[in-house]
Amino acid sequence: MSEPRPGLLCVHPHPDDEAIACGGVLARYAREGLRTAVVTCTGGEEGENQGGIDLGGRSMGEVRAEELDEALDILGVAERARLGYRDSGMAGTPTTERPDCFHQADVDEAAARLAALIRAFRPAVIVSDDERGTYGHPDHVKAHIVTKRAVELAADPTALEDAGPAWQVAKRYVHALPKDGIVEMHTRLLELGLPSPFGTDPIPSEDGVPFGTPSERITTVVDVVEQLETKRSAMAAHRSQIGADSFFLNLPDEIATEVFGREAFVLEDGNPGADLEDDLFAGLR
Repeated sequence: MSEPRPGLLCVHPHPDDEAIACGGVLARYAREGLRTAVVTCTGGEEGENQGGIDLGGRSMGEVRAEELDEALDILGVAERARLGYRDSGMAGTPTTERPDCFHQADVDEAAARLAALIRAFRPAVIVSDDERGTYGHPDHVKAHIVTKRAVELAADPTALEDAGPAWQVAKRYVHALPKDGIVEMHTRLLELGLPSPFGTDPIPSEDGVPFGTPSERITTVVDVVEQLETKRSAMAAHRSQIGADSFFLNLPDEIATEVFGREAFVLEDGNPGADLEDDLFAGLR
């Protein structure tokens, strides 16, 4: 039996994270005929109805599950799974103390669930949050910890005997928000007299950016300009979280291309295909 085509598995804490962080690469590789999959760790139950939509008597978790399926369909993601934990909410809020939330989950238990999915899908490449969770949300931090451990468990032939044969992921990445890109976007918005989520004062250098990844750490930048409209459509599908008047959907096209037309990553495990890769599968195909 021939080996399946290389696959990409993206692990995200909440519905909408997949579209914002990795919508471009998911759409690009699906279009190229590679296998793509998304694991969502929580139901996003603590999300606020920022889009002001009519919930129709449904819970936020139910609404976001529907939005997630719609977004994944738009991105062409055929394989999808949910890890089964509850949204923890923001750091310091009472919901982070709930025993069923992701923040409180036992790392090895959660990692075993994810490792079983890794063995079933057998991805060449896996992507998750970085160790800081981009902006410090406890579920984003936990997604990083759990994914890193799950990759180890999936490759260990002595672990998880009932979860199928061991599988070694070739490359493990974290998605990144480059600090120099934040400075560039903020500067361009101010030049055009448009509101910036980073305030009204100029940011002279990366040192003034409170979160994100230093540019020198970026190992991989993937061009997803051709997938830009698909990515934005997937983001818009999360209408309870990303309203029609949101920053994400109302950037001028030229800035949207600069902000969303490239997706950046840091390779944490595996052999790089080049000094600065332009493909998550560099060296694998």
